[in-house]
Amino acid sequence: MKKILSVIILLLTAISLGTMVGAVTASFLHLVEWGQNWLWSSLTSSLPWQILLITVIGGILVGLCQKYLGDFPKGITEAVTTLQKTGRLEYHSLPKGMITAYVSLIAGASLGPEAALVDLLGGLGTWVGDLIRSLRARLQLPLPQQFKNQVEKTLQHWPNLLALAAGALALIKLLNGMYSGGFLSPHEPFQWVDLAWSIPLAALGAATGALFLFMQNWTRRLAAPFEHKPILRAASGGVLLGIAALGLPMILFSGQHLLQPAYEQYLQIGFVTLFLTALVRLLMTNILLATGWKGGQFLPMMFGAAALGLSVSALFPVIPATTAALAVMGALVAVVLPKPWIALVLMALMFPFQYVGVSVVSVGLVVIGKQIKERRQKKENRDGTLSRCLITEQ
Repeated sequence: MKKILSVIILLLTAISLGTMVGAVTASFLHLVEWGQNWLWSSLTSSLPWQILLITVIGGILVGLCQKYLGDFPKGITEAVTTLQKTGRLEYHSLPKGMITAYVSLIAGASLGPEAALVDLLGGLGTWVGDLIRSLRARLQLPLPQQFKNQVEKTLQHWPNLLALAAGALALIKLLNGMYSGGFLSPHEPFQWVDLAWSIPLAALGAATGALFLFMQNWTRRLAAPFEHKPILRAASGGVLLGIAALGLPMILFSGQHLLQPAYEQYLQIGFVTLFLTALVRLLMTNILLATGWKGGQFLPMMFGAAALGLSVSALFPVIPATTAALAVMGALVAVVLPKPWIALVLMALMFPFQYVGVSVVSVGLVVIGKQIKERRQKKENRDGTLSRCLITEQ
């Protein structure tokens, strides 16, 4: 009877903690939305030079956060790597990181909330795991590592899995309506000729992905001398963002809310504006990350790719806008991500499934290209090794 009561207590605790994590995460996203609307639409809407004023002040505040709160949150790649290696993401600096990320996001950064969400979910998930482990010990329930059988050990993680499920359900429920309609609701029906159009569009996306990676390395090197001057560094990013956004306001914010309007009005927006928006957004995403602003590159990168695809469709109306946007997007994301097939999964989840063939073609071409490049490098390495061996023997 005592054991049953202990299990019930553990079950209810896991559900409560998981629900709380989902609620906190959803609250952060809602708070970001509210902060952006309040700052841009209510507080400063009548001010002259609003964009430049907010981004410069935002850059100074980000720099102050960097100086006094530390370099938090870490980037997505670093956070995921840490989770893979240790199974943990430390949560002691979580409030500091959320403050810096919040300031960055409401100040109009060309960044998404993904980095903050990974840090938030990873940190809170680690915290919940620690609490569950401590509670199991107090309730004298067996811990997972006390089992030698791997299957039995996995099954004994049921409280963590239950907390994860409760958190996911709470997050989905509390975010209901925030992203209503998805990221893109196309008006055009899928046609088989779209697969043929996907090939040259994927080449354009892959080339732009390579350009994005070049921008990433270049901006990091450019900002490196200012590493120990966080206020100057972040303020410089804010100045550049403000100047660029005066002419191209669509580079502000993460971009997911702009995707549908840009798709519906791409002909009115025109080739030049869409093309410049795409390139400048991709550049500004890297500049802001290099200058200490906090956020994710995934959503702005996707919008930049979509804008580039839509610019092609505006220049050549015979190319369907949906195909252009998704084909360029799929290839660009596949080039930038370490595992290109992740791009296909994300595209299938985020966009209408009828266009999954376009994503398969664009991502598949990138995968083939990466495999050819890897084989060529291996061959060059083997040939180089053989040449050195022959020289040594001679």
